[in-house]
Amino acid sequence: MLFHVTTEDDIRGIDEQGPGELEAGDSTFASEQQLHQLAKEWPMKRLVAIWNRLPGVQAVARFTDRKTAIRRMWRAIQFTTEADRTTARRRPSKAQHRPVFREGSKAAQVLTLLCRPEGATLNEIRSQTGWQAHTVRGFISRSLSKQSRRVRSFERDGERVYRLKT
Repeated sequence: MLFHVTTEDDIRGIDEQGPGELEAGDSTFASEQQLHQLAKEWPMKRLVAIWNRLPGVQAVARFTDRKTAIRRMWRAIQFTTEADRTTARRRPSKAQHRPVFREGSKAAQVLTLLCRPEGATLNEIRSQTGWQAHTVRGFISRSLSKQSRRVRSFERDGERVYRLKT
């Protein structure tokens, strides 16, 4: 299939628009190598603009290098020109992996306390682990949120209580 890059930085297949409708500033290519030859003189900003206008891609601010940009563009173009592109979706990512803390570690003990229906008070966590209050708060905000675990914090009888949201 033959593709062309318009002056507005769109990439289209020739059969989407009749070959007689090409403008003078448009460039055509049929392979990744030809795209590379065309793009070797383009500024990187144009490559970013072309990429960001492709359907179904995640916008980027910049590419690390020209070769990577062209390879990604070519793959994206091939994906959008498949016959079933209207029903095509991105491949689902692998099941989200939630790291589990080493059995018996202080982190695992805290997680067990937080999984209880009533949660755990700051003082319960401190006495179980021997950590200071700022260490407990830091663990909850950093380690658990990094794993996409949501922790609810509230006060009960004047004490701070933490519990994992379900």
